Amino acid sequence: MNNPCVQNSRRACSRTRAGIWGIAAIFLMTAQGLAVATGSQKHPLTAIEIAGVSLTTPAEKIPDILQTQGYTQVNSSLYTKSEPAPNGRSTVYRVEIDDTATSRELGYFRSLTGGRNKSPSSRDAAIPDSEIAMVRQLYDVVCNVSEDLQSERKCQPPQPASMMINNGMMLTIDANHSVLLKASDSSTSVVVKEVERGGEPFL
Repeated sequence: MNNPCVQNSRRACSRTRAGIWGIAAIFLMTAQGLAVATGSQKHPLTAIEIAGVSLTTPAEKIPDILQTQGYTQVNSSLYTKSEPAPNGRSTVYRVEIDDTATSRELGYFRSLTGGRNKSPSSRDAAIPDSEIAMVRQLYDVVCNVSEDLQSERKCQPPQPASMMINNGMMLTIDANHSVLLKASDSSTSVVVKEVERGGEPFL
């Protein structure tokens, strides 16, 4: 068999070898990139932040994140804050974080308390701006699906003053994820739960 390095100059042979090694290197990097991308795929729910905290936020960073927003830590899993509202009432916010070795559950709750004036909401009432991105993102993850699945998950058509799935009850998305969404101008309840995420401990 003829040897191309004998028949051609050393420079031409070196170029040939460099080209082969270059193609091999590009192929290897591409394969590695695809492997990393595949291995790092996360469920869309992990990208949702509830009061700045997500399913992947390290536990040690959570107190600072919430305290920066004015929350007071009541115990290891509960944070609260209160803001004045019209008619002598107060808006109370609760963030609950339940971590175990194999699961994390995040809960966000807003409600009105106090005051004697229980007048109904005005026609232009809407979900607060501070919540709308969060609840819309959660709604889209759960309800941007086929019509049959929308019906199964009881996805209520979103309105400026109301967004709800599964009649405001906890909904199992798959074997590892559950959600709850019931948001309105007067109150909001949001829960996102993940279990056994690849065997990685949450604590």
